[in-house]
Amino acid sequence: MQIGTVDHISYAVTDIDKTTAAWSRLYGLGPWRFMENGGKDTKGRPWKIRMAFTHIGPTEIELVQCIEGRIFQSKFLDRWGEGVHHIGFFVDDVDAEVARLVKNGANLLIHDPGRFAYVDAGGPGGAIFELMARRA
Repeated sequence: MQIGTVDHISYAVTDIDKTTAAWSRLYGLGPWRFMENGGKDTKGRPWKIRMAFTHIGPTEIELVQCIEGRIFQSKFLDRWGEGVHHIGFFVDDVDAEVARLVKNGANLLIHDPGRFAYVDAGGPGGAIFELMARRA
């Protein structure tokens, strides 16, 4: 995989309304598009998130707040507090890239075949990368 651009930066936050208001006022970011999503985890526990999206040039900025249950970002918030959770990159073939990265030592965290995957190098750098299928 050769990373050419940063396409997505995701922040874990505890108050999405305060964060979007502050970032709009301080940095001129926006307009923001808000969405909610939810479901049940693999153990049947409910979860719900609120997300906000904007762009800096071609790079999508995503804010994620857990509003019910525990989500992927919850452990990050518990340990580190608010901040950059992951960086995303568009790839031509998510599944092929996942296979190659895992073969070379990356830890697969979440994988929705053909759509996206979260991977961690499992050592130096401590970064989570999201591989995303190119949007049509």
